[in-house]
Order: sequence, then C-alpha cells, then structure tokens
Amino acid sequence: MNNSSSIKFILFCILFSFTQLSFAQNLKQDSLKEISTIGIFDGKKVQVGNFDIAQVYKINEYCISLSDISENQLSNFKGKKVFVIGFLKVIIGSTHSAKSSTDGKIYEPYKEPDKKYIINPKFSIYYDNREPLINN
Repeated sequence: MNNSSSIKFILFCILFSFTQLSFAQNLKQDSLKEISTIGIFDGKKVQVGNFDIAQVYKINEYCISLSDISENQLSNFKGKKVFVIGFLKVIIGSTHSAKSSTDGKIYEPYKEPDKKYIINPKFSIYYDNREPLINN
C-alpha cells in the first residue's frame, strides 16, 4: 500500500512538472517605447509610402492613424502647436525585388520607407512660455 502511494506521488510530480513546462509563458513582454513630440498639427490627411500606401495625419516625422483622432479633436488642434505623447510602433518597409525591362536594363531593388506610428496618442495644446501675454 505504501509503495503504490509513493508511485502515485511520483507520477503526480512528473505530471505537474510537465504541465508547468508545457504551459510556461514567456515573461518578456512586447513593450513599445513611449515617445513624445511637439509640433504644428496641420490636420491634413497625407499618403505615406510608395507601394504600401497608408493615409495618415503627420506631426513631425511621425504618423497618426486616422482612427486615433476624432473629428472634434481634429478641429480643436488643427493649426496649433501640440504636444503628442504615445507609443512608437515602427512598421518596417518591405523590399521589392529588382526589376528588368525589355531593353535589358536592370533596376535596383526598391525598399519601401519605414513608417513610424504613434499608437494611442494623447494630444494637448502646447503653449510656449515666451509668448507675450495679450493685454486689453
């Protein structure tokens, strides 16, 4: 009786350790880098990319998805100096293969430019401390 309980205990330990190893999760999280930028937000839709085209709003060198800003925010921040904080997500541009023409020319492979997106942007109007106060 004692021998069967020790065998059951050993089998339980093996089963428990197997489940811990097979269902272990990676502790390293895919975390995005938090960034901020200050610039004039013109509120114009811009197309970025040559072959993989995306329509976005731009502030400095960063793209903001059309769905990340509401119409109300767009009208409030248009033409103003804004402070934007969010997470940086870089979409690496794909490399297109070299092309050849009928007359024998071989064109270089083309690399699509990388796109830097600000994910979950939070906007606020930036007031420069050096601007003069308006006195009536």
